[in-house]
Amino acid sequence: MKKAIFVSLGANDRMTVDGRTVLAAKAGVSPAAVAYLADLAEHALHPEDGVIADRFAVGDGIVVGCSRPRAVQALLSFAGLTWQEWPIEWVSLPFDRETLKRGYGVPWYPVIDHARCAGCGTCLDYCLFSVYGRDKKGLVRVQTPLNCKTGCPACARLCPEAAVIFPFCEEAELNGEISQPARRSREMLAEVLGDDPMRVLADRRKKKQLIDPAKFEQAEKDRILYSGVL
Repeated sequence: MKKAIFVSLGANDRMTVDGRTVLAAKAGVSPAAVAYLADLAEHALHPEDGVIADRFAVGDGIVVGCSRPRAVQALLSFAGLTWQEWPIEWVSLPFDRETLKRGYGVPWYPVIDHARCAGCGTCLDYCLFSVYGRDKKGLVRVQTPLNCKTGCPACARLCPEAAVIFPFCEEAELNGEISQPARRSREMLAEVLGDDPMRVLADRRKKKQLIDPAKFEQAEKDRILYSGVL
């Protein structure tokens, strides 16, 4: 018997259908047997609480229903789950876009689609809030997610591979809604920035180097503490 899981990214991620009923029909189980995982973006920050691992305990097969499978997949990877090895059937459920537009979801932070990421480091170079870093293998990772400035998806706009996802962003190009978003050429990035993107990135790096590291660290702490959101 298949296991069915209904996933919500957070409070702003509301479906326009009865997700449990849809998944029950897909999996051949009763609606009462459909597991529910709420606030995935929050639990992905704290995988040690065991909630995600408990819901995704592997069985004969899993049917997962959510608003944006690509965003859920990136969040599962961020939480350390090797979901690619599991027999999962993904079901994309229609969601309430107006709810997503009304306010930023919390916690706001990016995740990386590593199936697309080329490791160029554009996001790392452009971000002034030390959200990104490289691991021991040199791969770009989201290392300090809550350093991200709420409402800012700038790095996702600049990623040449469209690999950066902001699950609570209202824009389909950035929130994982599009399963295979178009890659972005240098010309496309220049149009977004209104200038040569390489020059803008160089300016960003230069400005960051002019900031005293201790003051920059304290500024980040103050922003997170007093933002009233995070």
